[in-house]
Amino acid sequence: MRQELTLKGIALEKLNRILNPNFDSKFIWALLSGGVLLAGYQRIIQLCSTLEVVSGGTYVKLSLSSGTDVIFIVIGSVMIFSSIIIFIMRMINSQPGTVQRYKSLQHAAKDLRPLMDENRRVFTAFGPNSESGIVDDLRQDYEVWEQLKREQIVPNNDEILNILNRVKVLAKDEAPIVSKMKSHIEAFKKHCSNPNFDYSNDQFPLSFADLIFKYSKSNGNNMGKYEEWLKKSLSQYLDKVESVYIFGSALYGQENTDVDVIIKNNLVDIEEIREFAQISKELKNAFEKDFSLSLHLKVFSEREAQSFGRFLEKIYKSEKVI
Repeated sequence: MRQELTLKGIALEKLNRILNPNFDSKFIWALLSGGVLLAGYQRIIQLCSTLEVVSGGTYVKLSLSSGTDVIFIVIGSVMIFSSIIIFIMRMINSQPGTVQRYKSLQHAAKDLRPLMDENRRVFTAFGPNSESGIVDDLRQDYEVWEQLKREQIVPNNDEILNILNRVKVLAKDEAPIVSKMKSHIEAFKKHCSNPNFDYSNDQFPLSFADLIFKYSKSNGNNMGKYEEWLKKSLSQYLDKVESVYIFGSALYGQENTDVDVIIKNNLVDIEEIREFAQISKELKNAFEKDFSLSLHLKVFSEREAQSFGRFLEKIYKSEKVI
């Protein structure tokens, strides 16, 4: 059985090498050759079936002939014409400066993902922690953040919007999510030029990030390892921890820099909430030590139960750990 599979694999690999390289060129040439063959096959048959005999003063010529087959000539001519059109279109599309179009959002994901990753890196490193539930220390250097918003995030967002506008077709479930992303890009840009502009109703849609993560996902993920680690690390705090969720890139095996985790605790007392914030910091340090990845942690107390519910609603997909 192993030998059969090996031979089959070798055969498929050979076939792949023959068919895949320059497939469009081969298709054009096949179409052109087929058209020429159909349009001129009668003449070819006549030439191949002609017999000439010369003996002394005698000359004999034998040949086969048939009536003109209009259907084959028409089909052949169409094939020749089609190959010429495809060749011209290919040359036009290969010219520098040609605007690329995407068949679907999934096809655009490979170009969207690097831009989104760069924006996320900038926000995580320099952005203000103004959202409820984040336990990171507040950033003091807001001037750096303001500069990076204008010089990196806004241009990246413009490119993201440009790509989205070149997607030919959106699925029904994609259209409203993409619309939210476009609104966010426009509102965020306006906020950068006018800080007094309130874009709180057009925050970054996490559902859009999940879509792109899903479309660019790898074959596997490390969810099992993360879940086991979180359960073990939080086992001594189960009297305080109400629920734990993993969301974002880790669900799709795309966690290049960090893993997104939500923790909802049942604490109300301010002092206990502060103590849990220290536990969260220790958790982040331990996670980075074990996985060489940052733990992007959002912690909600019982005082923030409504914010926790709203945040979960914004997430396209999540997996409950505890």
